[in-house]
Amino acid sequence: MTRYKMRMIKLFIATILLVVFTAPAAGADQKPLPRIEPRAVVRMIDNRENVIFINISSPLECMDIRIPNSLCVACEETGEESSVLPQDRNARLVFYGGNTPVEADCGTIRQAQRQGFANLYILKGGLTAWKRAGYEVESVNRIPRVPGPALKPGSLKSWLNSEPRALIIDVRTPVAYQSNHIADAVNIPLVSLHRTYQDLPWDRPLLVIDADGSRSFLAASYLRRKGFENVRRLEGGMAAWQVWNKGGAP
Repeated sequence: MTRYKMRMIKLFIATILLVVFTAPAAGADQKPLPRIEPRAVVRMIDNRENVIFINISSPLECMDIRIPNSLCVACEETGEESSVLPQDRNARLVFYGGNTPVEADCGTIRQAQRQGFANLYILKGGLTAWKRAGYEVESVNRIPRVPGPALKPGSLKSWLNSEPRALIIDVRTPVAYQSNHIADAVNIPLVSLHRTYQDLPWDRPLLVIDADGSRSFLAASYLRRKGFENVRRLEGGMAAWQVWNKGGAP
């Protein structure tokens, strides 16, 4: 190979590397979505603007309680579910969750941006703010809340010793689970629990863990409704356990 060809190959590789490492990341030029107050959304509706609410929580949470006529498109599920986004690209899409805030990297929002929707908003305060403002909500398939025992973080180790066959179910997202989780816990995200609960062992004690205790009650109630009798939840979720344990293992 001649020196000329070698120089051309090196120049070509250098050009490719320059493009790869200097090109802006996907969505880097996209501005953060504006956060809109519930009252401002209602004014849009009163003005007969095409407003579509999109609940980005898990299907269980969305069916349990939501703003009327909302679409259920969870952030973690933007494959086939993304096809339910409306056809009108001029519609005003208002994204909201329950107790958890809407993150900027939500897959549903990214999908809407890629599909060319221009009028995108995040409902400030989410469903909680909507209810506090006195606006209507609906329950398509309400999950009856079933009171059940909750373990305090300090009791986890002794309970596991007394229940060696217990299964710890972490219902957080895979990303949150991979960042830190209790030893031997299995990750079954809440977004898929309604499809995967039948794979759980019926004859073992179950302990449900979420991020902060706000979603484990719903998950545990759902499992009891489906026939699991020995279900507990960790009080305060991983946040409380980490404070108590200071990053150790149970």
